[in-house]
Order: sequence, then structure tokens, then C-alpha cells
Amino acid sequence: MHDIIEHYGKVVIALAGVLAAVLLTAAVVVIVTDKTKGAVNDISYEQQIYDAIDATQTESQA
Repeated sequence: MHDIIEHYGKVVIALAGVLAAVLLTAAVVVIVTDKTKGAVNDISYEQQIYDAIDATQTESQA
């Protein structure tokens, strides 16, 4: 009986380790995804385009 309990105890510990690894991976993925979406949404593409157009027009007029 003691051997069975010892075996299942190791199985439970191993499963807990796998669960912890999965939860940590999921947390990292969520954090990276949120930060990436936030950074991309903060980029002002239109302003960069207008600045590039203005720079090109200024160079061609000079």
C-alpha cells in the first residue's frame, strides 16, 4: 500500500509541475501579446507618412 501511495504522490507532483509550467507559459504569452498590441496601437502611421512626404517635398524644392 505504501508503494502505491508513494507512486501516486510522485505522479501528483509531476502533474503539478506540468500545470505550473503551462500556467507560466500562458501568463507570459498574455503579457507579451498585450504589450505588443499596445505598442502597435500607439504607433502613429499617418504622422510618419506625412513627415516623410514633407521631407521629400522639402528636398525636391531645395
